Amino acid sequence: MTIELTISTSLSLGRMLAAYMLSLILAIVTGVAMARNKYVESILLPILDVLQSIPILGFFPAVLAVFITTLGPVAGGELSSIFLITTSLVWNMIFGVYSSIKSLDPSIDHLVAVYKLPLIHRFLYIYIPASKSSIAANSIISWAGGWFFLTSAEVISMGRVEYRLKGLGSFIIKAFEEGSTMAYTTGLLALFMVILVSYLIIWNPFTMKYTGTRTLLGFMKAYDVIDKALSKTWGFIVEKVVAAYNVVARVKIKSTHIIICSILPLLLYQYHTRLALDNSLYSKILEYGVDFLRVAPITLIRVYLVVVTGLAVSILLAYISHTRLKLGKIIVMSGEVLSSIPAMMWWPILLPLLKGFPQIVMMFVYLQGSLWYVFFNVLIFGLSSLRESIIELSEIYNVRGRLYLSRIFIPSLLPSILAGGLSASGGAWNASIAAEYIVLGGLTVDMGGVGSLLNKQAQAGDVLGVLSTSFFMSLVVVFINKTIWARILGKIRGYYVVE
Repeated sequence: MTIELTISTSLSLGRMLAAYMLSLILAIVTGVAMARNKYVESILLPILDVLQSIPILGFFPAVLAVFITTLGPVAGGELSSIFLITTSLVWNMIFGVYSSIKSLDPSIDHLVAVYKLPLIHRFLYIYIPASKSSIAANSIISWAGGWFFLTSAEVISMGRVEYRLKGLGSFIIKAFEEGSTMAYTTGLLALFMVILVSYLIIWNPFTMKYTGTRTLLGFMKAYDVIDKALSKTWGFIVEKVVAAYNVVARVKIKSTHIIICSILPLLLYQYHTRLALDNSLYSKILEYGVDFLRVAPITLIRVYLVVVTGLAVSILLAYISHTRLKLGKIIVMSGEVLSSIPAMMWWPILLPLLKGFPQIVMMFVYLQGSLWYVFFNVLIFGLSSLRESIIELSEIYNVRGRLYLSRIFIPSLLPSILAGGLSASGGAWNASIAAEYIVLGGLTVDMGGVGSLLNKQAQAGDVLGVLSTSFFMSLVVVFINKTIWARILGKIRGYYVVE
């Protein structure tokens, strides 16, 4: 069992790191492209709004068709898992890089134009260094999101087709299904340890170094060793990339256009042959739309009940972390671990303790998928905007407790709180697939809602149903974000400015 657990842990960690590296590359390229090209920005922003709202189940048909069918269950399965984890990591990182580059001093653009700095040099020497703080801060949230959906990425199931990859998530599921308490407990402990160590040695020190936040726990000496090794590797990569660019720049071939023009017809042909032949396609989509509208209000109520609760809890936890630094570090570390535990794991852990109250477990899973967005957003981005002069004046005039919380702390951090609330809303919608329906061994729980509907469609192998429901769900999320959240954020940013 020890050998199997070690191999499973290593494979899951390897997939997480591969997905993170892929997310990092996508975030830098996409974020910079949107920030520096208005045409690209106008096209990609609405596309990304929709994509980040699609739950992980919505990508199952794509990975089955593109990776597994094309490359087989071994290589295709691994690439599918990495891709699915990436869909849980990448969105925060893209928008973080986008915001950082968008806020660069305009004089930098003038200097670039004057010295005619090549694109690759701008990426390596301007854009990537300028994005380090946002990448560091968003990595904490993204890393947790990847672990949260780990089991879904390692057990890919659509109807009778199931691909179960060897990994820590599938190891824990298998142990539970077989009733092996020892293996199940050991697997959970290994999961806790991997998450804890990765934050203490990598992500927390990384964030502390580039954002200056003081409320994180981390082993800086251990990180410095890793950082030196990575810096040397990065220097080598930069040198080789610049050299390669100088060679390639001489050959002006639109390789990107060639690749897109080669792949696009194949994808269009594949989907045309699968969907266009069915004359009743539109009537089926209409049926799925009716089914979605029937259950959407249930999930909608749950999501925004969770978001409001999460906002209150997150503000309280952030306030404690701000006023009591030592206790705050413990809270943050606990939050990092709790937010990283795969969603599916909470049901077998909590349901035996709360027999007859699956609603409580459901809401807890919802909370784990949403509240930490607000907490870390306030902790890392918000507290940096709380000026030292304001804190000093509050101490001089003895403004403490509830008065400090309501008159200084919350108003100063309100933009960060609401920006976190926007992300928490999307996180709660995505968490519905794990909160509303679970089949694990002999355990079956169906709470109804959009998440439950998606799971049932996936179990039945209804590809069109999964795609349609995921699309309808993403439209609802985008509509709410653009009509409600965006307006609230716009007004708040205009009213609450700390001078």
